[in-house]
Amino acid sequence: MKHLILTLALIVLIFSGCKKKATDTAPEADISGNWELVSQNSLYNGHFYQIQIIRNSTALSGDAVVRVDSTRHAGLISGSLSEGNLNMIGTFSSAAVSFNFTAYVTPGSSPASIPGKFYSSSLVKNGKLVATDVYLRRTLSKLNCDSTLPNNQYKFIKVLSTPNPTGPPVIFVHGMDATLKCWDTLIMNLSADFKLRHNVYVFQYDWKDSITVNGRALRDSVVAAGLASPILIGHSMGGLVSRAYIASGGTITKLVTLGTPHLGTPLVSLINLVCFANFPGPRQMYPYTGFIPQMLHNALDIANRSKYYVIAGQMTDQLDNTGHYQWLPDWAASIDRIGYDAFLLFGPPPNDGLVPVNSANFDTLNVPVNRPLPLQQWVDHFNLIQPGRAPQVLQFINSL
Repeated sequence: MKHLILTLALIVLIFSGCKKKATDTAPEADISGNWELVSQNSLYNGHFYQIQIIRNSTALSGDAVVRVDSTRHAGLISGSLSEGNLNMIGTFSSAAVSFNFTAYVTPGSSPASIPGKFYSSSLVKNGKLVATDVYLRRTLSKLNCDSTLPNNQYKFIKVLSTPNPTGPPVIFVHGMDATLKCWDTLIMNLSADFKLRHNVYVFQYDWKDSITVNGRALRDSVVAAGLASPILIGHSMGGLVSRAYIASGGTITKLVTLGTPHLGTPLVSLINLVCFANFPGPRQMYPYTGFIPQMLHNALDIANRSKYYVIAGQMTDQLDNTGHYQWLPDWAASIDRIGYDAFLLFGPPPNDGLVPVNSANFDTLNVPVNRPLPLQQWVDHFNLIQPGRAPQVLQFINSL
């Protein structure tokens, strides 16, 4: 009898354990962190939301900021995540920018993007709220490499010095809305041989001002430092500033450009929706009028093109089985993913998120530039200057 009771107790224990295991649910998804709300088309009226989410059990809280034209509004996040159902409310002093966001998030996952429905009081049709398909995307990198450093002040700084250089000086020129700090990671990873051959400088300029003016400022900085025919390495707009330097009489040994819009970028036509970029410098990257076509016919620029070495990256996407875009690679900069979405309005041509491949490659007739590397697949615009994401770029620079 005693053995029978023990046996029955064991059976009950086994089945109760199996039952408990079968009814266990996966933990909720990990969605704490910094996010952005964006859509494949511009979010309504150019509004751009940046969101911090804190999850405590099923409750959500956090802060939010929305940028509308030149005005920033601060708000609060509240909501819940229960059994995969995400309900989030952004509350601002202005009802016009307050919103609701609903989505389903697979329990136990740690998503990089969450497609869902966006509702706002300013999105009303026939008296009813209209839902907009948007993505909640993790903020993986910042556009400005150092938010504590003003990014429109002129600086020309020697960052690496060698007593007996055997090669020309090297000057790194950053891109739009960036600072000289953007080069820190790449410069730290330069080889010992490179550092023995070259003195290294960084040039910071006012990206809001005319590219032509910035090119002249670079020329004046080079002359003031007593440098002769440097190697210029320009990222994005920095490559155009370098060409403006040449067009103003500056001499070079080589110009290396990374993701530079040599033929412009059609995203400039959307610049009125992007208030922070609505300045003379960014506007000069328009493909069909002004600076870009003028440079194509500039005699000094033409005479130096055999010394140009152009490198381009390309983003690629794929659709998952729900029809939503999944980004490859998942480390692509947030602004590049937004830009890639915007390119859908233009075709889209192959691009790195901000610049078409043919523009970065200077693909036009009778332009004898050098293309030292194959197209950098899976490397978006901002990661072209990150050695961990674009090791071939670093290897090429080390070979200069």
